[in-house]
Amino acid sequence: MSTQPVGIDGPLIPMPAATREALREAVRHLKPLNLTQFDRELGEAFDQAVQTGSIGWMRSFLLKWATFVAVERVPERAAALREAERISTDPASGEDEARAARLEIARILRLAEQDVAW
Repeated sequence: MSTQPVGIDGPLIPMPAATREALREAVRHLKPLNLTQFDRELGEAFDQAVQTGSIGWMRSFLLKWATFVAVERVPERAAALREAERISTDPASGEDEARAARLEIARILRLAEQDVAW
């Protein structure tokens, strides 16, 4: 895990290394209900990597879940992402509001990906 400070107003946990074990432990701590999805997607990525002979499947899996952890470990970031996702899919949202929400989702995910250490 990184040495980033962890506090009341900051991340709930330090950013873990982008490894299967570290990410699984972080998901278990932050969002335990997502462990089943994590394990299923890990198996799928492994199977695809074996079938294709490409580690790209595993790298994609690790990046996806490292980004998930980077979002969820910062409560304000996670709440902002959920709100932007809600607005972007709400039929009552206007076109401009939905577009702004999609841009906010992209911005939040870019910031989260910057926390991922390869």
